[in-house]
Amino acid sequence: TIDRLDFSTETVSVPTPKLSTAKSSLAAVSSSSYGYFGGGYVSTIDRLDFSTETRTTPTPKLSQAKFDLAAVSSSSYGYFGGGSGVCTIDRLDFSTETRTTPPTSQLSSARRNLAATSSSSYGYFGGGIGPVNPTGSSGIDRLDFLTETVTTSSPIVTLKYELAAVSSSSYGYFAGGRNISIFNTIARLDFSTETVTAPSRSLTQTK
Repeated sequence: TIDRLDFSTETVSVPTPKLSTAKSSLAAVSSSSYGYFGGGYVSTIDRLDFSTETRTTPTPKLSQAKFDLAAVSSSSYGYFGGGSGVCTIDRLDFSTETRTTPPTSQLSSARRNLAATSSSSYGYFGGGIGPVNPTGSSGIDRLDFLTETVTTSSPIVTLKYELAAVSSSSYGYFAGGRNISIFNTIARLDFSTETVTAPSRSLTQTK
């Protein structure tokens, strides 16, 4: 199922469309017109039309079946990164709905259970767990939307996986997560300086 949150009233309803199949551990990106749900132990991508709230399954698929991945969007493309213990990033072209894997766009290491956030110029994939970091990663990989190259940015404060991320126009926030412990801390990434700090506020409980 798909739950719809009304931004004006903050009420939740369940519109008619459903995903093509039951899925877990998937990721999503959006253009101005559509939302795309990719992966979830499969390679298919479901498209949600924002104007009609209908769901279709367009032609493109991810390069392989993936789970526990993360995703970011630029104005032209959606990027599905990592998952299933891989380092590849799949790019979805919003205008043509074709999927490619840019050769320069790979995470610094294979990992899953990561989180992602973005500014207008960059996408940031943080944390995760994989063969190189079996107890969790504190690294942030930065995807340049213009050149589609990946570099490393300032690390989040703690080794983490199973975290989540959001963004404002100025900051990205990586929250929660776990390794041996479960955390309620929030790491703030300043988009202008690419420095990471831990603001005084934390989540209400470990998550």
